[in-house]
Amino acid sequence: MTASELAEHAAIPMLAAAHQMLGFVWDTALCDKPFASLKLAKAYVVPAGMFGCQVSSSGVLREGDVLRPTLQTLYLNFLKGTLGVKLSAPDWAVLRECAHEPLQFYWFRAVIRFYNGLLSSYSATLKRALHADLKLVPRAKTLGFGYFARL
Repeated sequence: MTASELAEHAAIPMLAAAHQMLGFVWDTALCDKPFASLKLAKAYVVPAGMFGCQVSSSGVLREGDVLRPTLQTLYLNFLKGTLGVKLSAPDWAVLRECAHEPLQFYWFRAVIRFYNGLLSSYSATLKRALHADLKLVPRAKTLGFGYFARL
């Protein structure tokens, strides 16, 4: 799955989670408390945009592409709307003000946790699959976990 296909696939649940969360914020009269919206976003919107990232995000996790992917743009627009700032506001300033990280950070952390879980697994099948994938590293630089074996 390419990075653009991954973004298109994950954008729908991420936008749905953001819409449901905003509905909850309005229903419970939390609109005047942006910190509550930001906490809810970190708990519900970010995980919705991470579905399947452990397996298919190696194309997104490239150095220098931190703020480029489509999901990151959608998420930044959501944060800017929550803060009530213009869309032209600097992305890094918005992330720091919200105490959030780029989505790439959350993806990377999830992938490393998944990889470490495979390493510590007692399943012989999982270990064989992991070792087979690692043997593919010289042939394909961004295939599966081969990307992370070089880190």
